[in-house]
Amino acid sequence: MSADRRPSWYAASGIHLILLVGAVFFLLPLVWMIATSFKPLEETMRRPDGITDALIGTGYRATIEGRPYPVVRERPIDLEPGEALYIVRTEQPFLAGELALSFGPDLWQADPAFSRRELERMDAPVTPGMRILGDEDNRFDPQRGTLTLRSGREVRATLLRTITALQDGQALWLVRQWKPQDTDAKHLASKIPDVTRAWDVLSEDRIQPIPRFVAYNFPVALEQVNFTRSLFNTLFLCIMVVTGTVVSSVLVAYGFAFLSFRGRDLLFALTLATIMIPFPVTMIPIYLLYRDLGWIGTFKPLWVTAWFGSAFFIFLLRQFFLDMPRDLLDAARIDGCSELEILWHVVVPLAKPAIAMVALFTFIGTWKDFLGPLIYLNHESQFTLSLSLQAFASEHGGTPWHLLMAASTVFSLPLIILFFLTMKTFIRGIATSGLKG
Repeated sequence: MSADRRPSWYAASGIHLILLVGAVFFLLPLVWMIATSFKPLEETMRRPDGITDALIGTGYRATIEGRPYPVVRERPIDLEPGEALYIVRTEQPFLAGELALSFGPDLWQADPAFSRRELERMDAPVTPGMRILGDEDNRFDPQRGTLTLRSGREVRATLLRTITALQDGQALWLVRQWKPQDTDAKHLASKIPDVTRAWDVLSEDRIQPIPRFVAYNFPVALEQVNFTRSLFNTLFLCIMVVTGTVVSSVLVAYGFAFLSFRGRDLLFALTLATIMIPFPVTMIPIYLLYRDLGWIGTFKPLWVTAWFGSAFFIFLLRQFFLDMPRDLLDAARIDGCSELEILWHVVVPLAKPAIAMVALFTFIGTWKDFLGPLIYLNHESQFTLSLSLQAFASEHGGTPWHLLMAASTVFSLPLIILFFLTMKTFIRGIATSGLKG
């Protein structure tokens, strides 16, 4: 009979194929997150040309003044026939900020949009001998040999090269040397010229695409989200919530499973009924209660209630306890053990898979909890990892996906490692219904 009920090979193969396709489908977001975390900024939102291009970031390499550099394609340059740009060498020093800003240092230094590193770069003097692009902003007069900066000041300059439209219609690109610091979205997006980098105007055929893995995304992302502080806050909550949930749920489940008292079944039914109340229904009353207690802006609302048990885990543990042999508990009582001693020396060792599953579920839920910290925490120094990720994503005008995915990868990594380390315990806790006497 058992052989007849066994599915045929093609049915089994079909089931395995469906499961494989489903696994690949659900793994795609994880693969995309990890792949994006290693890409340069300009590659994160570009439509990939294939699977390889989707998984591996594409950079560029070009030869500037006889030396190969990894480069960033800054912007295309469209030149009409007869129109020309000039690459010149300066003969007089001036500030780098004069190349791109029409207002003086007294204004840009007071602008909070610029970081300290950007201000230093904007104020850095352009020493004689540096190459400058003479375009519509910084106009070069070949007859007079002067470069009129956007700030209005004229400086002496020597013509190095004249750039005209290409005959074959190829695009011209302004490229500059790529550095790991370009992974920072704010600095890459800002148009402050960095004249100390190697740069040039090249035709498109002289710019070679190359694969690029940007490991620098990770330290920048972790610095942006204040990872160390957020990790400490998250671990504190995880330890308090996991400990409180396990201890309280085990105690209450033991009472419902093995202790006889008046109203036990009614109390158990009321406990289960609380599972059916949606959180949005109680969110405002609970918030008002915590506000009257003075707990808003502290961690207390996020962990104190864990020490009063979880209805779902109480039900789960009670059902697990009911399948245990009663003879073991009766023998312990005959030996003179108290109920707490029976719980600790008999029940807990036999219920380790179920208790481990409760701890694992609680840890995962607390680690990735976003709504609770969002409601009750007010200060940035208290932010958990999930809240820090949200704050980092919202403070930028355009989402820096490469940094956000790098931080999210580090945020998800402990959960992935924890799952694989505890997979056997997790499966055993789900599958085991108890011991048979």
